[in-house]
Amino acid sequence: MSEAGDARSEFEDFLEDILGFNFRSFRTLRDLLIRPNTVFKAYAARDRVTYTPSLRLWLGLITLQLLLSIVWGGYGGMFVSQLNTQPENAAVIENALGTNLEDLAEPYSEAASFLHPILVGGFTAFSAFLIGAFNKSLSWAARLNITFGILTAASLVGLILLLGIVVTGATGAMTWMIVPVALMYWIVFTFGAPGVLAETRSGAIIKGAVFSLTTIILVMIGGLVMSLTALMFAIAAVS
Repeated sequence: MSEAGDARSEFEDFLEDILGFNFRSFRTLRDLLIRPNTVFKAYAARDRVTYTPSLRLWLGLITLQLLLSIVWGGYGGMFVSQLNTQPENAAVIENALGTNLEDLAEPYSEAASFLHPILVGGFTAFSAFLIGAFNKSLSWAARLNITFGILTAASLVGLILLLGIVVTGATGAMTWMIVPVALMYWIVFTFGAPGVLAETRSGAIIKGAVFSLTTIILVMIGGLVMSLTALMFAIAAVS
């Protein structure tokens, strides 16, 4: 490393020790967005110094999303608002359970908030098997870091979009958030893959599409399992 690089690293370490400000995490987020190939290569080489482990970043962003979601009612608010768009179904559920949807909202929200990182994160972690199929020489640590690096970049986009929805009040747009998130999976993979997960640009594009589609399906499965589990918890809580 050059003297300038050493000085910058020492300065960042000093500020982090004094202020608790983690420059490495911000650098990791930045590079995942603007030069993901550099991050992928560092993770593949098991470089533990340059970048923050991506699972840690992903969990941090998910926590921020959950905190932000409280502004628009959290998972419970979303659960009630979605069912209220279909009054007939809402009435059937209320009659079957013998309770109002609003009574289910709080325990549902608590359970879903707890389960989100476990179930959604757990299901999307299976994408690491796909990363391993693209490059069998990668260690499992590298596979998981690359997988959650892609998820982290997409989660950052999701967080920004969620903030915009909260500010504008356009809650109906939440249904379409999956589209830019899926596109972000593909973009980060495609630009990060050369030399790590694909030998050619066309290979990166094709593999990126496969990864994006697979991961979105896993996210949807994880979300469905989370919703059903949270609903069962809420029903048990109000019974």
